[in-house]
Amino acid sequence: MIFKNLFYKILAIFFSISVILSGFLIFFKTFPDNYISTSFDALLYVCLNFTSQIRDSICNLIKDIQTSREAREKIENMNKELNSLRNQLVDYQEMKQENNRLYRYCEIKKENPEMEFVSAKVVGRMMGDSKGNFFIDVGKADGVSVNDSVITENGFVGKIFRVGEFTSNVKTVMAPDIQVGIIDAATGNSGMLSGRSDLADKNLTRMIFIKYKDSVNIDDILTTSGLSGIYPKNLKIGKVKSIDYDSSNSYYYATVEPFDNMDDIKNVFVVTNFSKKGIIN
Repeated sequence: MIFKNLFYKILAIFFSISVILSGFLIFFKTFPDNYISTSFDALLYVCLNFTSQIRDSICNLIKDIQTSREAREKIENMNKELNSLRNQLVDYQEMKQENNRLYRYCEIKKENPEMEFVSAKVVGRMMGDSKGNFFIDVGKADGVSVNDSVITENGFVGKIFRVGEFTSNVKTVMAPDIQVGIIDAATGNSGMLSGRSDLADKNLTRMIFIKYKDSVNIDDILTTSGLSGIYPKNLKIGKVKSIDYDSSNSYYYATVEPFDNMDDIKNVFVVTNFSKKGIIN
């Protein structure tokens, strides 16, 4: 509308100029062979030619402006289509992630038919916490309780230590006070899972209370023992990286590399029930 009004205004100006110049031409034409009339004819021709060129230039400019407006409208439409495609891509990614979660759930369920799971997403992490502790989007309303095991498709990653109505706090295997009974799957020797702050920075934890150095071996896989009746048996935790002696406490300990990087976990399962829950072996 703005461009159209501008176009009409310009046409009106040129029409007025043309009328005035035409009036002058008619007036001076009444004096044939007059020097002034002849001179003005030449001047008038130049003026009319000049105004004609200006008119053509302005018309072309208006066309360019209109073309530019059409181009902007096309760009806006393309941006709308692009945003729509982006939204579709986000929806597709979310659907794909959900399908992957369901697939992992089915696989874990096949391996542990006696377990009951709740699927959860990581929705936050504790500021300044180097132990990888995090928040998940399930709580009491979903059947989650304190000390429930938190797992991924790779194995045990922590336990619930605080639970709200719709969210819960997870303490990971790198926390010093997690204290979960574990066992060496190869040798059958047992110990306690307990992290240490300096190891947590490297995504490592420990198996403590090892009686003899050869009770565990490098690269052995460690699992939950299930002896307490709090955690299911045979949930994989990680593998042994090194074995050292703690002289202040007089026991050997193994440095353990979990199968999951705690900072990269986005989706988990909470074990809300299993066949031997509450039974101490």
